[in-house]
Amino acid sequence: MADSVSFERFERLLDDESIPVVHRALWLLLWQSDVRVLDLLALEVTDVERIRPVAAGAESELGERADALLGRLVGDRATGPLFAVGSRALSWDEAVRVAKEHGHAIHAFRTSGRRHR
Repeated sequence: MADSVSFERFERLLDDESIPVVHRALWLLLWQSDVRVLDLLALEVTDVERIRPVAAGAESELGERADALLGRLVGDRATGPLFAVGSRALSWDEAVRVAKEHGHAIHAFRTSGRRHR
């Protein structure tokens, strides 16, 4: 399992439609911010406007991607967990498992993004 994610690899993961949007959006926000995984997982749909400045403040292309992924993630929901799988919140275990399935520790997205900022 890789401890870091290259920018090129990260872009390929973001573009991979076989990976659920909930994970790609989480990875992108981890990449762009210093927010902890558990803090992101605790966000509600009503918090999305509060985190959009983080997404928009990054490189313009990543900011646009974050906006698009957040839009897809929220859809027409007005309440509930932001990072939802069906009607329930994405769990820490699921987030870790899916990142690992794609070759990376969940924290690698945050630390690798920090190196690229």
